[in-house]
Amino acid sequence: MRLYTQLQCEERIVIKKMYYQKNISLRKIARILGRSPSTISREIRRNATHGYNEYEAHAKACQRRKDAKKTKCEKNPKLFHEVEKILVEKKYSPEIVAHTLKTKYPDTKAMHLSHETIYQEIYKRYHRDGRKDLVEVLFFRRKKRQKRANMNKNRFVDYEKKNIRQRSERANSRQEVGHLEGDLIESAKKDAYLLTLVDRCSNYSWALPLPSKDAQTVTRALIEILTEMPQGFVKTITLDNGKEFAHHRRIEEEIKCSIYFADPYAAWQRGINENTNRMYRYFLPKKKSFAHLTDEDIEAISEMINARPRKSKGWKSSYVFTRTFKCCTSNLKLRVVICITPKRICKY
Repeated sequence: MRLYTQLQCEERIVIKKMYYQKNISLRKIARILGRSPSTISREIRRNATHGYNEYEAHAKACQRRKDAKKTKCEKNPKLFHEVEKILVEKKYSPEIVAHTLKTKYPDTKAMHLSHETIYQEIYKRYHRDGRKDLVEVLFFRRKKRQKRANMNKNRFVDYEKKNIRQRSERANSRQEVGHLEGDLIESAKKDAYLLTLVDRCSNYSWALPLPSKDAQTVTRALIEILTEMPQGFVKTITLDNGKEFAHHRRIEEEIKCSIYFADPYAAWQRGINENTNRMYRYFLPKKKSFAHLTDEDIEAISEMINARPRKSKGWKSSYVFTRTFKCCTSNLKLRVVICITPKRICKY
């Protein structure tokens, strides 16, 4: 526990009266005030201007403490201007912004800061100055930072599902394309759905618009799309425990791949897909319906996401090599873009 307290204005008045009297040393002043001699010496050295004035010294000390509480962005307006510009114009996350500044100003440490500092600055300015526009550029748009909470829901247990722990090491290592992760995004009015898929190796993602989330529709869409891919490209698919994937055995038989399921309430086991969904949610907020969007609109969103620099890929985008396949049914118009890295194009 820290017992030291800052000098008060009353103590500075005593210092002023005794400092200019003869035969009174700094040690004697310290004994009278119950302070250390170094405290009195440092007070006069730091806060004296043209002589020592108690009120000027007190104002100077208060201003120094106030400046010490300022954040790095408050001390350097140019730095915050750069952060705000990248956030608003490019829609980058704070982590990408931090890396961009280090790349743009490699030798200027005054322009470097961590992504955690950016998050703190955004929320500080939101609560203090009402800067709602800064929170709006974040993916979640939350008014305050939240912690994960456990959810208690009863789910039907399918004992024929393959657990993610049974997945091969080749799929876990992320060194081979064709190992996918998938999930479903729901529109605000439950009038449209988006099936998102992402390749674990390349981080390339694409979205499939669906009119319904019943298991039959999702299964039919997945089969029609995945069968249009190069034979043998899809090796494994990791999904969550939603009822829309209840017909997984049929998908395995048609696609000739293995489907695995993450543990309930363990979204981090499909972290790549969850992070991808977070990016899609930036453009498709939970409180807004996206049923009016066309296939071209969904494709444009996917292109923006795939063009983002990725930390796991050395800050390079997932746009390396693309192939486009189209598929139409009586009720569905789906478009899928597959990404295959050049080094492994012949090894899938």
